[in-house]
Amino acid sequence: MKVQIYEIRSVEDAKKVIEAGADHIGVPYAEVPKYPGHVTCEEAKEIFEVVPSDVLKIGLTISEDLEEILRNFSVVVPDVLHLSGDIEGITPDQIKTLKEKVPGLKIMQAIPVYQDVPLEDQKALDYVKEYERVSDYFLIDTKVVSENVIGATGKVHDWNIDRAIVDSTDVPCIIAGGLSSENVAEAIRISKPYGVDSFTSTNYDEIHDEKRIKDPDKVKAFVEAARNA
Repeated sequence: MKVQIYEIRSVEDAKKVIEAGADHIGVPYAEVPKYPGHVTCEEAKEIFEVVPSDVLKIGLTISEDLEEILRNFSVVVPDVLHLSGDIEGITPDQIKTLKEKVPGLKIMQAIPVYQDVPLEDQKALDYVKEYERVSDYFLIDTKVVSENVIGATGKVHDWNIDRAIVDSTDVPCIIAGGLSSENVAEAIRISKPYGVDSFTSTNYDEIHDEKRIKDPDKVKAFVEAARNA
């Protein structure tokens, strides 16, 4: 079971999370960060430089501007680019073009799932079918109507929807959305994913430094719960 930890905002947090056993390190970045927790491309590069080769470097962008995304690669090149903005803002053909321009680039496409909405009333499976030809991973995460971006809500959605998505595709699926050391085993039991992701539940209860938010004890507990599920 692969374990992915977001949001890494500093070299110090990256080292703590790696030591706690994470397989994927997630860093949200932008040329000009507009969201709390996002770092600059230069800061992301510094973080990724301390990540060993056996840990996957995941770079998250909410940009829908391909030229901006390509410019970012002149500064920082993650192992996997996580597209987490409006899913309809970048088409599969545009992603194909992006991968052609950056040989070897892998894509993690976020798939939005809404709380308390039955699967038949969501577009998740349609998005999976549409984007699987250009995606190396799917990140299934909770979406709230008021936000264009996907995820970082700390809200749990129906894991049976995750299972339906996992069963519908050969693309490795990582599940997210309010997962913690207390509920991740049950989420894994129901959805049978490739991996699990945590952001909110592995942060300190009280954050005094916005660059150093990860609680190593919570990260370790999450990793152990996922691996023992």
